[in-house]
Amino acid sequence: LIQMGCCSQTRRPLSDRHQVKVCYGGGRPIVVRGPVTGRDYRFSGLERLQLVDPRDALVLMRSPLLRIEGVVELPMAAEEASGNRGGGDA
Repeated sequence: LIQMGCCSQTRRPLSDRHQVKVCYGGGRPIVVRGPVTGRDYRFSGLERLQLVDPRDALVLMRSPLLRIEGVVELPMAAEEASGNRGGGDA
């Protein structure tokens, strides 16, 4: 847990299950390549919201057309939730 410097609340750090909700403020379709993951994020006037890897989101925020709307925690996969990490029975 991380203690917030501005208040007494605590927060958990982002994990690989978190995605950042990014909103596009332009009208024309664009494709932005994530500098860390290499993933292509496609935005348009009709598809304004995309889930973005947090490592890519930090760099994408340099664009005045993109802004962070929030953070989403994706559900656990069934195997992860049950504690089965792919190991077979002995």
